[in-house]
Amino acid sequence: MIGITLLSACIGKKEKPEAPDPESVEILPEVVFSVVDNKPLQFYIESRGVVEPLERIQIIPRVSGFVEESNIKEGKKVSKGDILLQFNQEEWKSREEEAHNQYLEKKGVYDVEMRIRGAGAVDTSGYRITSGLADAELAWKRTQLELSYTTIKAPFSGYISTKEIITPGAYIGAGKELGILINMSKVRIRFDVLESEISSLKPGMGVELEDPSGEQYSGTIVAISPEIDIESKTGQAIVEVNNPDNRLKTGMTVDGRVHIRSVEGKVRIPRAALLERDGRKLVFRLNGDEVEWIYVTPEAMNTEWVIINHEEINPGDTLAVDKHFTITHQQRVLPLVTN
Repeated sequence: MIGITLLSACIGKKEKPEAPDPESVEILPEVVFSVVDNKPLQFYIESRGVVEPLERIQIIPRVSGFVEESNIKEGKKVSKGDILLQFNQEEWKSREEEAHNQYLEKKGVYDVEMRIRGAGAVDTSGYRITSGLADAELAWKRTQLELSYTTIKAPFSGYISTKEIITPGAYIGAGKELGILINMSKVRIRFDVLESEISSLKPGMGVELEDPSGEQYSGTIVAISPEIDIESKTGQAIVEVNNPDNRLKTGMTVDGRVHIRSVEGKVRIPRAALLERDGRKLVFRLNGDEVEWIYVTPEAMNTEWVIINHEEINPGDTLAVDKHFTITHQQRVLPLVTN
């Protein structure tokens, strides 16, 4: 019992550690840094455009009639030469035959007259008119043409876009818009470009493209508009893109980027590292756990990077890129390094 009592007494007399003086604790600001390199600076012209098909036609019958066959259906894939719409041809064939018979009748009279009078004694072109042969021939050709209009075929391969439901037996009037045939295997995109930049673009230049889902494509400038819009002060670069899987859709918004030049230098630094104080440009370089500012003169810059040729800054140096707006020269910091 005595041993236990003495131990308890000793424990109760143990001294508590002293709390640190708040004024003696140094709180270091967190600053984000990045390691710089010597890669060249790339310059691009960027814009946004809307996808349009390279081939597109409206499906509109030239004659009226009753539908015998229709392949005008939303999203239907058709090949060049496929029948899109077939009217019943009986009425049109009857008209063609009647016109043909009238032509043959006039032609028979004309031929007899030529044999009687002799070809050299008659103004053949004038007599073709006065005998009615010319009009009969014209009427026959017209009915032949109208008969051909009863069949609408696809002039190229593509897809149908329509809101119509067309069934056999339905009557359709001439001039009614039935849908659109679109060839999306290759598409065209028109990009608006500032007048100060458009002279840097030429046909044949490659274009990097990205659709709203982030899918990447490659295109080629095929033409530069010869005019500048007076109000927007922009011209247009027309880009064509192969689209075999039809992932680019008509009306889709696409971002485009054209590489126009490269600039090399001693060091490439993030533009976020560049600050301005008292009208001069500077950067903060990490040295141990301290930062030192260095005044610099940018040689070239784009939206992301800056080229610096400075004797004290080298590839591999670590520069502040964030949370560095209020720090000062030779201040100790808590560095956070990004990739």
